[in-house]
Amino acid sequence: MTDSRGEPAWSRLAAPAAVAVIALLIYLRGVMPGVAFDDWGEMQVVPHVLGIPHPTGYPTYVLTAWLFELLPIGSVAFRANLLSVVCVALALGLLTAILQRLGVRPILAATAALLTGVTGTVWVSAEVAEVNPLHVLFIALIVDRALAWSEARRPRDLALGGLLIGLSLGNHVLTAFVAPFLVLFVLWSGRRELRAHPAWLGLPLLTLAVGLSVYAYLPIAASLNPPLTYNDPVTVDRLRYLVTGEQFRGQYGDLFSTADVGPYLAALPDLWNLAAARATVVVPALGLIGLAILVRWRMAFALACWGILVLGTYVWSSYLQLEHYLLVPWLLIGIGTGVAIEAGARLIAGRVTAVRPRAASGLMALLGGALAVALVAANFPSADRSGDWTAQDYIDQTFAVLPENAAILTFWGTSTPLWYATLVEGLRPDVLVVDDTNIAYEGWGTRETRIASLICGRPVFMLRPNEQQLEPTRALYSLTRVATLFVGGLTPTATTDVPLYRVEPPASCG
Repeated sequence: MTDSRGEPAWSRLAAPAAVAVIALLIYLRGVMPGVAFDDWGEMQVVPHVLGIPHPTGYPTYVLTAWLFELLPIGSVAFRANLLSVVCVALALGLLTAILQRLGVRPILAATAALLTGVTGTVWVSAEVAEVNPLHVLFIALIVDRALAWSEARRPRDLALGGLLIGLSLGNHVLTAFVAPFLVLFVLWSGRRELRAHPAWLGLPLLTLAVGLSVYAYLPIAASLNPPLTYNDPVTVDRLRYLVTGEQFRGQYGDLFSTADVGPYLAALPDLWNLAAARATVVVPALGLIGLAILVRWRMAFALACWGILVLGTYVWSSYLQLEHYLLVPWLLIGIGTGVAIEAGARLIAGRVTAVRPRAASGLMALLGGALAVALVAANFPSADRSGDWTAQDYIDQTFAVLPENAAILTFWGTSTPLWYATLVEGLRPDVLVVDDTNIAYEGWGTRETRIASLICGRPVFMLRPNEQQLEPTRALYSLTRVATLFVGGLTPTATTDVPLYRVEPPASCG
């Protein structure tokens, strides 16, 4: 069997498959074994109960993780973490295939992909459940299909590309900052064929709609009343609020305001320092040089890559500078790294007459492999989550303190592990976990109003990230400190100690 270039299919699949397997083995060594805090914990429990997570709902992820969590391997939390391992490993295999399509020799493409995979940002993201590993896998698939279309101009690649974009948008709206550049590349590279066959344009539009239909999951799931339904999107307004992420608009503001350009430029030194800390200066420098070289090799594709890279880092700088938002920029840096290594091998073979092309590529692969080994040694300690049981310890300590039929008012980072324990593992079904989102979307208005509805009927406890947030409660109730818990917030692992208080019932309860 041959591919569109007339080459044996196995010869083009060998390097991507090898990279995916190697990455899988590396990541399996450090994968988190159990439950996590915050959004990471949410993405372990919500798919299992077929609920609805925080905005933008992520229906593609929920359904994918639900299927993956059916695997009879370890705990449900471990399976969700394993999904991230598989997604990033497959994305690196696809990065290898993308580089081969760009003319990079397989051994050099594999070297660049593995270098990308052991950068700190990519590696850490692969070790615990989250939507961004699936996001980078979808983007790698879309890039690969765009290049496949530019090579063979097959309508099936248009159709598959449209479907992938739709499903990817159902996984993460960051796809909206990537897809337009690749669509423009596809239109440009196939402009002659599309002029001759304009009906072909209907194929990706149709499959795009099919992919986007995954959002129907949200109102359907809400109508079935699962245990966790963020914002309960059973009306059009509530669905719009969830899908558009309106709740977080104050955090990201107007992404396309010219006022945000200055902060973006100011953030670039921090971005460079972060990239250098995660991958040394060599990898990001090679990536940028390679993307510049790519302009000479494949101008239209290179411009699409530069557009995705610039806009991706701009979104990162505009929205809390979340490091996992840099996975797709790292994918682009990986493409540039492969091009730069290939260009270096060609330069050596062309300038040094005693060095054959195969020897030059072997030399570059050896140098790249040495750097990859150094990155493994440098990044493994921070990426390794294999011994991280802090969320499980938090669950055990909390339940040891809570009496029968207790209610605990918690904040987001600490609610998700308790939901996992009660809804997935079936532990302490008598405990009511009340998160801030429950207060907001169930119409209670304030924590104190919710406490008043509970205080005379069951023991009530509170966990807040800082003492200042307890002041309104202290004004109405007496609080007794009963424990100190090691918890996480904005991280999957515990990072800080927080006191647990019991809210004492007033005399009016009798």
